[in-house]
Amino acid sequence: MDDLQVSISLFRDALEIHSPGHPDHSSSMNNLAVAVSTRFEQTGRMEDLEEAIVLHRDALELHPPGHTLRSGSLNNLANAVQTRFKHTGRMEDLEEAIVLHRDALELHRPGHTHRSSSLNNLAVAVRTRFEQTGRMEDLEEAIVLHRDALELHPPGHPRRSTSFNNLANAVQTRFERTGRMEDLEEAIVLHRDALELRPPGHTLRSSSFNNLANAVQTRFERTGRMEDLEEAIVLHRDALELHPPGHTDRSSSFNNLANAVQTRFERTGRMEDLEEAIVLHRDALELRPPGHPDRSSSFNNLANAVQTRFERTGRMEDLEEAIVLHRDALELRPPGHTLRSSSFNNLANAVQTRFKHTGRMEDLEEAIVLHRDALELRPPGHTLRSSSFNNLANAVQTRFERTGRMEDLEEAIVLHRDALELHPPGHTDRSSSFNNLANAVQTRFERTGRMEDLEEAIVLHRDALELHPPGHSHRSASINNLANAVQTRFKQTSRMEDLEEAIVLHRDALELRPPGHPDRSSSLNNLAGAVRTRFKHTGRMEDLEESLRIYEEGAEHVFSNTLTRLEVAVRWAVLARSQRHVPTLKAYRVALSLLEKFLVITPTVQMQHKILLGKNGYPTLASDAASYAIEIGEVAQAVEMLEQGRALIWSQLRGFRTPIEQLREVNKGLADKFLTTSRELESLATSSESKPTTLDARHSATGASQKLVDEMYARKRRLASQLEDIITEIRATSGFEDFLRARRFSVLREAAVEGPVIIVSHSEYRSDALIILHDRPPVSIELDTDFDHDGPSLVVELKTALQKAQTEPKACDAGIEGVLESLWNRVVSRVVDKLDVLGIKKQTRIWWCPTSYLSALPFHAAGPIPVVDRRRKYLLDDYISSYTPTLTALINARSEPEIRRHEIKRPQLLVVALPDETIPKVEKEYRAIQESRDFVKCLVRERATRKAVFDKFRDHDWVHFACHGHLNREEPFKHAFQLYGEDRLTLLDIIQSNLPNAELAFLSACHSAGQVIDGAFGEVLHLAAAMQFSGFRSVIGTMWAMADDDGPFVAKEFYKRMFAEEDSPELGFKRSARALRETVQCLRKRRGMTVERWVNLIHIGA
Repeated sequence: MDDLQVSISLFRDALEIHSPGHPDHSSSMNNLAVAVSTRFEQTGRMEDLEEAIVLHRDALELHPPGHTLRSGSLNNLANAVQTRFKHTGRMEDLEEAIVLHRDALELHRPGHTHRSSSLNNLAVAVRTRFEQTGRMEDLEEAIVLHRDALELHPPGHPRRSTSFNNLANAVQTRFERTGRMEDLEEAIVLHRDALELRPPGHTLRSSSFNNLANAVQTRFERTGRMEDLEEAIVLHRDALELHPPGHTDRSSSFNNLANAVQTRFERTGRMEDLEEAIVLHRDALELRPPGHPDRSSSFNNLANAVQTRFERTGRMEDLEEAIVLHRDALELRPPGHTLRSSSFNNLANAVQTRFKHTGRMEDLEEAIVLHRDALELRPPGHTLRSSSFNNLANAVQTRFERTGRMEDLEEAIVLHRDALELHPPGHTDRSSSFNNLANAVQTRFERTGRMEDLEEAIVLHRDALELHPPGHSHRSASINNLANAVQTRFKQTSRMEDLEEAIVLHRDALELRPPGHPDRSSSLNNLAGAVRTRFKHTGRMEDLEESLRIYEEGAEHVFSNTLTRLEVAVRWAVLARSQRHVPTLKAYRVALSLLEKFLVITPTVQMQHKILLGKNGYPTLASDAASYAIEIGEVAQAVEMLEQGRALIWSQLRGFRTPIEQLREVNKGLADKFLTTSRELESLATSSESKPTTLDARHSATGASQKLVDEMYARKRRLASQLEDIITEIRATSGFEDFLRARRFSVLREAAVEGPVIIVSHSEYRSDALIILHDRPPVSIELDTDFDHDGPSLVVELKTALQKAQTEPKACDAGIEGVLESLWNRVVSRVVDKLDVLGIKKQTRIWWCPTSYLSALPFHAAGPIPVVDRRRKYLLDDYISSYTPTLTALINARSEPEIRRHEIKRPQLLVVALPDETIPKVEKEYRAIQESRDFVKCLVRERATRKAVFDKFRDHDWVHFACHGHLNREEPFKHAFQLYGEDRLTLLDIIQSNLPNAELAFLSACHSAGQVIDGAFGEVLHLAAAMQFSGFRSVIGTMWAMADDDGPFVAKEFYKRMFAEEDSPELGFKRSARALRETVQCLRKRRGMTVERWVNLIHIGA
C-alpha cells in the first residue's frame, strides 16, 4: 500500500504539471484513475472509485469521435461504472457500462487488435445483466460474444486461456439456469483447456485451478460422483499453495477450499471437514478487514458454516454466532447492493431456526419481514426468486401453525405453487418444492378435513422421495414426511396398510439419523407415535413396550434440541402413566428437568415468561407429575416435583443469590467465580428486553435492538455454560455434593417448622391437599373428583363477582361468598379436620401454597364455618393464615443474615404515599403512620420518585406503600406502583433490588398480590412475590382493587398491634400475620363493610 500511495501522489503531481491543453493531460488523468481504482480494490473506499469515474469521464471528453484513444477511454469508463454497479446495485451503472462497451466494440472492427477484448468485456457486462434480470437473451448473447472472442485467440495466442475460461463460465451459468448437462460438461472441458495453457509458474494458474474446481464440484452436486468432489478439493488446495501469505487472492482460496470441504461434510458427515471449513472461513475473514469489498461474503460464509455445525451438534452458541455474523453481513450490504437479498434471506433463515428452538414469536415475525424484503429484490426472472417464494411460504406457514390464521396457510400454498412452477423437471430444487407444497396442503387438510389435500400431499411426498435417492442429504426428511402423511391417512381411513407403511418409513428415517444426529429425537418421537397407534388398534404388548423404549431414548438424546426432547418426555410420561408403567415417575422427572433447562438458556425473565405462556409452556407439568406420585403413594416425591416445576422463574433467580459463605471458607476462588458469574446472569435475566419499534426490516433487521437480543442469547448461553461448569466443580468439593440440586423433601419440610404448610395441588388427573409437617411424613387428602374441573371454574366465578364490585356490591358479595363456601366445603374443611387429627391447635399459624389457577383463590377466608350460635365464622377466625409461592421461598424468608440473628432492634419504617383525587384517604393513611412513631420516614407526592424510593430502600427494613397499583395484563414484569409524575416502580425494578436486611412490606395498593390468570399462572408473578424475593420476609398485599376508605383504618389498627409488642422477643415482622388477622377481624365488624373488602388483604411469607 505504501508504494501505491506514492504512485498516486506522483500521478497527481504529473496531472498538475500536465495542465489542460497539454498533450499528456488525458494520459495523466487515465493513469491517476487507474491508480485510485487499484486503491479502491484494496480498501473498498468508495471515494476512490467515484474519483476514478470522474477522471475517466474527463479523459473521454478529451477523446472525441475519431480520436485514436477514444475506444480505450470508453472501455476504462465502462469498467469503472460496472465496478460501481457491483457495489451499489444501481442498474443505471450497468446499463451505461453495456452502452459504453458496445461503443468501444464498434470502434474495434473486425481485424482490430483490441476487438477480442471488447467482445469479452461486453460479454461480461451483458452476462451480469442476465444475473440481475434473468433475461436469457443476455446470457445467450454473452456466450456468442465469448465464442467470437475465442475464435480471435487461436492456438498460441497469449489470451486464449482467458477466452477458454470466460466461455466456460458463461456456459456453466447457462447450465445453472437450464440444467442442460451438455453445458456443464463443455465448461469442464474448457476449464481443463485453460489449465493446460497455464503451466506451473503462469500467473493465472491458480485461477484455473479454482475455476475447474468449481465446475467439477458443480457436477458432483448434480451427479453425486465423489470423484468430482475429491478432485475439486485437491484443485482448491493446489490453488491455495499458489496463494502464499500476502497474496491478494489468498482469502478467496481459503473461502473456496472451505466451501468444498464443507460440501464433503454434508455428504459424509465427517466433522473434521466441517471444523476445517470453519477454520478456513475464519482465516479468510481475518484477511478481509473492515473496508475490504469481500468482508460481507466472509461474514456470510462463516455464518453458514457455524450454523451448519449447530444443525449437527445443537450447540446454540453456534446459532447465536451465525445470527450475529449474518447481521454484520447485512450491514455491509446497503440498499442497492447485489447481495442484499441473499443477506435478507440468510438472516431470515437463521432467526427462524432460533424461533424453532426458543418459540420467540419476535424471531418468526422478523423472519417473515426479511423474507418479504428478499422477495422484493428478486423480481420475475431473478434466478433466486423461487427460493424466496419457498422461504417466505415456510415462514408464513410456521406462523399459521402458531396462530391458526388461515390467511397465512393459504398464502403459503400459493407461494409454494409459484416456487414449483419455477422448478421444472431437472431443476435441483424441484424435490424441495414437492416436499414443501406437500406439507402445506397436508396442513390444510388437518384444518379443513378435505381428503383431496391429503391425497395430493402423499403424491407430492412420493415425488420428492424419488428425487432423494440413497445418499441424498434430504432423504431422511422425505421419508419422514411421507410417513407422517400416510399415517395421517390411516387415521382417516383405518387402512392398516397405511399404518404399516408409516412404521417402515419411520424406521428407515431413523436409520439415517444415527445417535448424535440433531433430528434423532424427532424421528424417535415419530416412530414411537406410530407404534403406539398400532398398539391401540391391535393390543400387541410388544408395540407398547417398544414405544416406551423409543420415547425414553428420544427424551434422553442429548444431541437433539431441548424443546423436542421436552415434547418427547411429556409424551413418554403420558403413555407410561396411562399404562401404569414403572418408569412413569422417571419420565416426569426427565420432563421437569428439560423444562428447567429450556428456561435456563433463555436470556431474560420476560422471554422466559413468554415461553411459559406458549403452547409448549407445559403449565400443568409439575402438578400432573405430582398427582401421579401421590397416586402411587410417593407423597414426598410429589412435594419435590411441585417445588421443582413451579415458580421456575423465581427459582432460577434465587439460584443466582445462593449464599456461599461456607463455600468461601473452603475455596475462596471458586466461591468468587460462582458469585461473579451468578451476578452477571442475574443482571442479564432481569434486564429490560429490547424490542424493535417496528417490524419493518429496514429498522428491525439491522437495528440495534435485534442485535442486542442476539447478543443477549449468545451471552446467556456462554454464562450458563460457565456456571454449569462452576457448579460441577463445586459439587466435586467435599461437603457440597448437593449444591443447587433440586431440594429433597428432608430439606423442604423445614418450611413447616413454625406451622403446617398446605399445598393444594390441582391437575386434570386428580386434586389433593398436601399437609407438610416438619417432623413427620406429608399427609395427602384427596379432593372430590369433580374438583379437577370445578377448581378453575371457581376462579372464573370470583373474577365475575369482582367485576360487579363498584356497580353491584351486593351481587359481588354474593358471588364471593359462593366461592368462599365452595372452598370451605370442598377443600378447607377437610384440611381443618385433618389438622385437628394431627394435633394442630387452632389460633396457630398455617401457610397456604395453592398451585395452578387455585393461586388466585382466597383460601384464608374460606367459610362460613358452621357453628352452634349461628355466628358467621370463617377460617381466619380459627387460624392465622399466610401464603407462600413455594416452600423454598418460605425457608428463605425465615433465614436471617448473620448480623441480625442475635439482636432485637427498632425497625426503620419508610412510607411511600401518593394521595390524589381518586385516593384522597391516602393522606390520612400516611399521617396516621407518621404520627405513631419517630422512626417513620415519609416520601410523599413529589418526593416519592423512583430514584428516591430506591435510595431509601436499603436504609429501612420496613416499608409501607400507599398509592395506586397497576396490573399489566400483557407483561407482568410491568406490574407497578404508581409514583410521582410518570414514575413507576415495576415488578422488574423490585426484582433487581437485593435487600438482605429487609423485613416487612405493607403494600396498601390495588392488586399488589394479584396476578393475571394466564398460561403461566404457576409462576406467581405479582408485586408482593417480587418484594419477598428482593428480601422482605413478610409481605402484606391485596388480591384485587382496594377501597380507599379502608387504608387509614387498616394502617392504624395494624401498626397499633405491631408497635404494641416492640419489646417482644419475637422478631417484629413475624408478628405481622397475627396483626393483620386481628386488623381484618376489626375491619369486618365495621358498619357497611362488604365481604369483597375484608377478604382482599393477605399475608405472604414468614
